[in-house]
Amino acid sequence: AATCQQALLGHIVPFWLKYSRDEQCGGYFDSLTSRGESLDADKVVARQAEQVWSFAYLFNEIDARPAWLAHAQAGADFLSQFAHADSGLCHSAVDRRGRGVMGNQFQTDCSVAMAYAQMHRATGNDEWAMLAKQLFRQATEQRATLQAAQSARLGGLRQWRHLAEPVALLQTILALQPYLRPDEWKESLDSVLHEVLHDFLDKRQDILRESILPDGAFCNTPQGRRLSTELTFAVIEPLLELAHVTANRKLAIQVMAWALHLCECTWDDLAGGLVQWVDVRQQPIAAVGWNYRLASVHLNALTALTKGYFYTHHPDALKWIKRVADYTLAHFTDQNHKAWHPLLDANNRPLLLLKATPEQGLYPYIKNLTETWRTLDQCAKLQPVGPNAPLLTANPLIRQSAR
Repeated sequence: AATCQQALLGHIVPFWLKYSRDEQCGGYFDSLTSRGESLDADKVVARQAEQVWSFAYLFNEIDARPAWLAHAQAGADFLSQFAHADSGLCHSAVDRRGRGVMGNQFQTDCSVAMAYAQMHRATGNDEWAMLAKQLFRQATEQRATLQAAQSARLGGLRQWRHLAEPVALLQTILALQPYLRPDEWKESLDSVLHEVLHDFLDKRQDILRESILPDGAFCNTPQGRRLSTELTFAVIEPLLELAHVTANRKLAIQVMAWALHLCECTWDDLAGGLVQWVDVRQQPIAAVGWNYRLASVHLNALTALTKGYFYTHHPDALKWIKRVADYTLAHFTDQNHKAWHPLLDANNRPLLLLKATPEQGLYPYIKNLTETWRTLDQCAKLQPVGPNAPLLTANPLIRQSAR
């Protein structure tokens, strides 16, 4: 816990706070070198929103430092001014000055809505709450319309549903709980849980597929057989929280089993580390870089494993917490610079000279180092308990709802 805290506050946060803001055009730079030098390029709206969320989250949860809020405010102002198309939904990317250059994606809308919700918590400004609610409703309505149209075209060319969408939706629904009507929140939650636990879940093997056909069917192709390490770990944390507050111990144990199984089948016994994908039928992965190591994958794994242990006390989690933590801290930290290496090759060598990229920014470091640190602190206080003993949830919004 202390190591995660030091990495977060001593290395990660100072680097982004010092170098990432675009003082000339607003928002943040997506690409940063080891020395904090920026590349003049387009701005991925999801990365902008994740940085707003991250610094507002630090302000709300760790310490109300004015510098953190000012940093988040700069990005939020950029988003509200430039990220939205005329429809109200968000561009996926804008140029450096804020002009839209790429069309809408559902996950982008989710990231921006979550950022606005954190800004409302930090500032109390109702405009952020209004923007979050409005964007969430527009995005979910458009998604439902597109899914209905997709279902109507069954029998034509192959189309995919990807696990990234319900994962983003589940995270957003939980984040926006205080801003939605209880019936609206419950209906949205029930719908996405059905999508994850019925459509994407292969009940025979008890695994989450990354891609399915529009009607939920399995497709025996490289994409259809693939399991995503990062997305599976990303969905485990919110499902554990929900299992706890609803006293659904069966779900908690099931979700913890996903985490442990994923560790077993994606861990490289020779070089160490978790690979990005595995084939459910143990065939070769048809994707370049399938065995690269991502910092975000390992950080998501640490959060899922620590929360899983806190809620279920599964003894096998301890082995994997230590194994993943030891690998993460040994290989992703950079002894010469503040920021971490985002990507390693199969031999654990850094693949990029960049510390921030349009594909991976600040969010996995802030979210997962903070959650891992705080959950491990809670684990240290655990007493021997029976299977039904009450445990505290680490999510303050869900804890408040449970009361």
